[in-house]
Amino acid sequence: MDLKKNLQAHGISLKRSLGQNFLLNKAIPAKIIKFCSLTTADTVIEIGVGAGVLTELLAKKARKVIAYEIDKKLEPILFRLKKYDNLQLLFQDFLKANLSTLQIEGNLFFVANVPYYITSPIIEKIMFDSPTFKEALLMVQKEYAERLLAKPSTKSYGALTVSISAFSRVTKLFDVSKKNFFPIPGVDSSVIKLEPLTSPKISYEERNKFRAFVRSSFAQRRKKLKNNLKSLIPDVGKFLKEAGLSENIRAEELSPEMFIDLYHILKRW
Repeated sequence: MDLKKNLQAHGISLKRSLGQNFLLNKAIPAKIIKFCSLTTADTVIEIGVGAGVLTELLAKKARKVIAYEIDKKLEPILFRLKKYDNLQLLFQDFLKANLSTLQIEGNLFFVANVPYYITSPIIEKIMFDSPTFKEALLMVQKEYAERLLAKPSTKSYGALTVSISAFSRVTKLFDVSKKNFFPIPGVDSSVIKLEPLTSPKISYEERNKFRAFVRSSFAQRRKKLKNNLKSLIPDVGKFLKEAGLSENIRAEELSPEMFIDLYHILKRW
């Protein structure tokens, strides 16, 4: 039975409010698995089980799969997954889950087809509110992937680009046409990989302060950096001079490395 008929047979209608767009092309989950260094000794957390196609592949490869699905109405079509003893299926909101209580075996991985409307909260929870992990393979809106990989002085470059790249290496793996989903979304997707840096130049304890500094710097893109930082720094002109920067510079002109340097200078003030 195909996905559409399976959903219909159980009287299940997908919710636009939950960003539910299920993959019809089974080759794509298999392709995602090939890019993941997951082994039979490792644990993987899947966010958004959907129809469970990717979940089954993960269960066949990992030692342990912890799968979060917010929509309990999908339980009838996921009943087949009960045969996997290494699978823990949780009908919970991942964003509200306490990940520190999970029993992790081996290295930890994250895999998700991320609902577009909560992409940033999910990535932030993975990056900054989870146990140490090795890789996160995420399917996101193509435009969002471009923001993560954007270069300075481009339209897509912003606080998100800087904050994520300060703590991880971002790689775009491949694009996915919207035609591969049901129902068909309005945009195409991209699969990306996040790999935490082993020695980030910002300590884990300072991550929230750094992110707040970056957000303040980009508060109003058209304004000069000195205007955005007035609320944080009494003498912004002197601060920028110490950093060797022009008072006319804008946040979008600074590389992530320059933001890191600026933050360390700020700590001395």
